[in-house]
Amino acid sequence: MLGLITFSLILLTLLIGTWRRPAVGLAAVLCLYGLKQWGQSTTQFFSDHREFANFAVFLIALIGVLRAAQKRSCIFCRMPPSAILVAVLYLYAFLTITWAPDPRTSLDQWIINGPYILTVTLLAPLLMNDLNEARTAFIWTAAAGAVICTLALIFGKWGDRGLVLYGHEALQDANNIYRYETNPLALSGLAGTVFIIAALSLGRPNHVFMRVFSAACIPISLAVILRSGSRGQLIASGLAVVAALPVAFRLKEARSLAMFLLVGVVVLGLGWLSASFVDINSSRWADTRATQDVAGRFAMAQALLGASTADLLTAVFGLGNSSAFQVVGIYPHITGLEVLAEEGFLGGALYSTILFFALRSILRIAGQVDMDDLKRNALGILSGLFVFELILSWKQGSLLFSVYVFAYAITLARFEASALERPSEATTEAVARAELPRFQNLLR
Repeated sequence: MLGLITFSLILLTLLIGTWRRPAVGLAAVLCLYGLKQWGQSTTQFFSDHREFANFAVFLIALIGVLRAAQKRSCIFCRMPPSAILVAVLYLYAFLTITWAPDPRTSLDQWIINGPYILTVTLLAPLLMNDLNEARTAFIWTAAAGAVICTLALIFGKWGDRGLVLYGHEALQDANNIYRYETNPLALSGLAGTVFIIAALSLGRPNHVFMRVFSAACIPISLAVILRSGSRGQLIASGLAVVAALPVAFRLKEARSLAMFLLVGVVVLGLGWLSASFVDINSSRWADTRATQDVAGRFAMAQALLGASTADLLTAVFGLGNSSAFQVVGIYPHITGLEVLAEEGFLGGALYSTILFFALRSILRIAGQVDMDDLKRNALGILSGLFVFELILSWKQGSLLFSVYVFAYAITLARFEASALERPSEATTEAVARAELPRFQNLLR
């Protein structure tokens, strides 16, 4: 009953928030996987109908887009190059199914991942129009995500790494060791998102309440990552915060540098505290096991690339989307190399260009003269989340799984276009001064 009540309350709260402020819909999208895990582990209905959360979040995102369309003149009028490139990449990947070794298996992957592509990549970027709206979305994400993580830690029934599905025991078999558990990477992905938002909200631009709340979120989110044994999420979230700190905070003087170091010390201290909350499987963090896992994924990617480059046509146009399931038996977990093999040099060029445009958008937005500290902080969080998902996509992703990477890339491009179209205050004042008569007070 607790699971049903809390699941319903979280969804209802996000729905009401989205109706009032469409940007809140992004919080529902970012919390999708974690919310699904909580529902599947606590309620029979959600365990039997795992797609329910997908449709519910899609509906919330769609309502948010429609509400945003009421407030703006045209939400589709500004289509940045990144959005077009992402659409072209997905359309081309779908086309390559026609020459894939097993088109039926490839099509099945599209049927499974299609709803996520539609909800996350297409709808989510349309929910926000500027960094102020993004800040609202991040605050709601941290709040909803922290609630889900807290519920999982206190009331969740944990198996080996994930939450045990409702009505099952933590059983394992040789074919699928997580057959009776939820995907631990899904919940830890939400925890990593909460951690990045919280860690980058400890600085001075934020109000005291937000800083205190962020300090409380950090140990909770890290505890979920550690309990699930998600090494990639832990490393990726740490690297994302480090990469985003120079964007989120101005390092102009000794005081700023001191705050930069203080944030790092606080995060490390709270991370140590979180380790005492949960039981940690030490074997998951052994160096030899981690090295073997990484080597295995690169070996699969190398085998897939070998099959792709064996012929000039497949090297240029690719083996066909999801061919890895026929070549190596599973997707290789490294998105960039998978795209290069399955979509060829054409797909690899599109993929690389999208990532380049995203990084360029961060630099261009940060260079605007009207960027205040709160906007810069929101940009830092958005940049950190992009880096986080990008790293994860090179550890556990594929083209069809990398929906959040492309959603953040499109969002950054839309914000860049908005910033470049909007004349800054300084520019406006300069033009106004230039238009004034040189001797406007001279009596003639």
